[in-house]
Amino acid sequence: MIDNKLIFNHAIPIEVFTEADAATVKLLINGEICFEKEYKGNTVHQELIQFDREYKDSSKTKLSFLFSGTQEVENKHIKVLQLSINKQSVNIYNAEYFPEIDKGWWQSLDPEEKEKQSEVIHGKAVNTFGWYGEINYYYCCGVDRHSKFNYDKNNKDPGILLHKKINWIFLDKDSVNGNNKLK
Repeated sequence: MIDNKLIFNHAIPIEVFTEADAATVKLLINGEICFEKEYKGNTVHQELIQFDREYKDSSKTKLSFLFSGTQEVENKHIKVLQLSINKQSVNIYNAEYFPEIDKGWWQSLDPEEKEKQSEVIHGKAVNTFGWYGEINYYYCCGVDRHSKFNYDKNNKDPGILLHKKINWIFLDKDSVNGNNKLK
C-alpha cells in the first residue's frame, strides 16, 4: 500500500421521531461535530448521514449521537440502523447510553416502577433510544492487523485485560473479519 491515509467514508442511516415541535441530532467524533440537523415534530424522519473523515493509525474513537428536543414528550426516539465506516460494520447493539431523565418524574416513581423503567431505559435499548440524551459507540482504526497489535502494545486500555471485543475499522480490506464486511 502506497497511501496509508485513513480517510474513511461513513454511511449511517438513522430514524428520528418526536411529538415535540422539533428534535435535534448531532453526531460527533471525538468531540468534533460531523453532522447536525433539526427535525420537525410528529413525523418519522429517515436520514442517511454520509461524510468522510481522516483517522490516525492505531487510534480509539468515540462516535456520539446527541439527541435533544424542544420539550420533554412521551413519544420520541432515535434509531441507529447501521454504522458503516469504510464499508465495515460497527456493532450497533454495543452502545453506551446516557439518557436525560427528568429528576422530578424519576423521584415520583415507587421502587418497583423505578426498577421497571430502569430495565426499559438501559436493558432494552438495543438500537432504539427513547429518551433524549447521549449515545456513544467506540471503535479503533488502523491500516491493517499490525495496527491492532501496536494499539494493544502501546495502550493501557482496561478492556484489553477483560478481553472486551473492540470493533476495528481497517484500510486494508484483507484485514477485515468476514462478519464486519459490508457489501
